[in-house]
Amino acid sequence: MPSVTSLTIAPAVRDAVASGAAVVALESAVITHGLPKAAAMDAVRQQWAACMKANVTPAVVGVFEGQLRVGLTIDECAALAGRTDAVKVSPWNLAAGTVSPGFGGTTVAATMVAATRAGIRVVSTGGIGGVHPGDGQDVSSDLTELGRQPVCVVCAGPKSTLDAGATLERLETLGVPVIGWRSSLLAGFLATSAGLRLPARAETVDDLASILSRHWDLGGAGVVVSQPLPGELAIPRAELAGDDATTARGPDRTPAELSRLQARLGDRVIRANVALLERNAALASLVALALNTRV
Repeated sequence: MPSVTSLTIAPAVRDAVASGAAVVALESAVITHGLPKAAAMDAVRQQWAACMKANVTPAVVGVFEGQLRVGLTIDECAALAGRTDAVKVSPWNLAAGTVSPGFGGTTVAATMVAATRAGIRVVSTGGIGGVHPGDGQDVSSDLTELGRQPVCVVCAGPKSTLDAGATLERLETLGVPVIGWRSSLLAGFLATSAGLRLPARAETVDDLASILSRHWDLGGAGVVVSQPLPGELAIPRAELAGDDATTARGPDRTPAELSRLQARLGDRVIRANVALLERNAALASLVALALNTRV
């Protein structure tokens, strides 16, 4: 068991992992940097409810009171959402973030690191980070950790402001499979599709579990499951394009770009984001249950 000085696992999560019960890890950068507080908490509660409905333990990951925590409570999530000093935490600043300010929302990358150490194999998020438009040098550490950590990440594709084609190419280079859930096209985050074909798709949760198990048996690391938003919930791709590039760089870039998108398209962005988070948590829960039948 990891030292409590580096990682703290909530008793309910520890007991579930130890007993072989299904657990889904949930990232918290969406709470601190992705959505307004009210919408963020709505998203947390909907993801939590989706997991519980499937009899799966939700494990929100975050930096709280100087520790990397796996299994924040709803009240702790609310406290994290209300902090103005919370940082966006990825592996590169994870140690520093636990020291000062001691509170942070974990990206997909940091959530994968914590999930692996806690014995959790399935992570649910909204959209993964990836390659930003431009010279290809601004790349999310989500992709690096997908190439390292043996974890399945259920998402709605790369975030809408990214270069989806370059992101897909980078994942291929890293040996990370991207599996379309009942679709042969890469999900477009807030849009239904990014318009890019995927080499693999799955029609059933058993198919997904089979691919994951074989991938890990063969020594593979991360896997992305791409679940598209239905048309009635999604925003057309043409409406998501057209924003001028932000001057922000590094960890501030994606929040700034999503903020600009929200300012232009209004609450439609929030509604779509909350919907895809809930849907991804529901699918991730089914994947976690299916994997447990193969242990």
